[in-house]
Amino acid sequence: MKKYYVFLVMTMAISIPFNGQTVKEYEQKASECWSKKDYKCAIENIQAEIKLVGENFGDLYLLYANLGTAQRRIELLNEALNSYNKALELRSNSSDILYNRASLKRYMKDLEGSLNDYNAALKISPDDRDLLLNRSVTKKMLRDTIGAENDLLKILETKPNDFQTLTNLTNIRVARGEFEIALSTYNKLISENSSEPILYNNRADVYLRKKEFDNAMKDVDKAIDLGPNYSNAYVTKAEIQIGMGDRKKALKNLQKAVKLGEDTDYVFKLIDECNKY
Repeated sequence: MKKYYVFLVMTMAISIPFNGQTVKEYEQKASECWSKKDYKCAIENIQAEIKLVGENFGDLYLLYANLGTAQRRIELLNEALNSYNKALELRSNSSDILYNRASLKRYMKDLEGSLNDYNAALKISPDDRDLLLNRSVTKKMLRDTIGAENDLLKILETKPNDFQTLTNLTNIRVARGEFEIALSTYNKLISENSSEPILYNNRADVYLRKKEFDNAMKDVDKAIDLGPNYSNAYVTKAEIQIGMGDRKKALKNLQKAVKLGEDTDYVFKLIDECNKY
C-alpha cells in the first residue's frame, strides 16, 4: 500500500534586489505568474531576467534555482535538473538548492543521487529537520530502514512531539511487522490529533495487516469522514474489502481513488485483480 510521507514542497524563492527598472519588471511579472500558477509565464520571465542581468550578476544562482522550481511544476524535469545544476555551480554551499535537487532526483527515481544531495545539504545544515525528514524517505526507498529510522530519531531528540516524524517512524515499524508498537503510537497520536484522517487511515492499515477487518473498516471510514477527498483512504478501504472477499465494493473504492488522483501501478494492479471476479 502506498504510505503517506511528508515531503517538503519547494517554494518560489527569495526576492532579489535589482537596480534596473526593466529587470524589476521581469521579477514582478514572474511573481505574478507564480501566484496565478502560470508557471510557463514565470519561466519566460525568469529566463528573460537571466538574459538581462548577465553571467556576472551576484545572485544569478537564485534565478536559476527559481527557474528550476518553475520548470519542475510543469514536469520539465530534465530542464529543472539542469537549472538546479547551474545554480549549484554558482553557489555550491546552498543547502536549500541541494534540498530542491535531492527532491527532484528522488521524483526522477535517482535515489542514490537524491541521497548524495541530502548528505551534502546536511553537512551544511546538520540539524535541519526538513532535510533529515526527507533524507529518511529516500533511505527507506533504498530499503535502508535503519538509516531512515536514525534520521527520524534524531529529529525527535529535539522535537519529541513532531507529528510528521512520529507518523513516518511508525510506518517504518509497521513495515517491519512491529504492529503492537505501531498501534500504541497511533492510539497516542490520535488522542492528540483526532481530526487527522491520515492517522485513522494508517491505523486501519495496521489492523488490516493483523486481519482485524472490523477495526480496520471503522478507522478507514473515519478517515474518509474527516477527509472525503483523501484518495489513499479509498485504496485502504478497497484493500480491506478485498481481504473480506468483497471485490465488487473494492473496485468502486479504487475507481473513486483514481478519480481523486491515485495513479500508481499498485492501484491499477488491484483494479485488474478485482475485474477478474
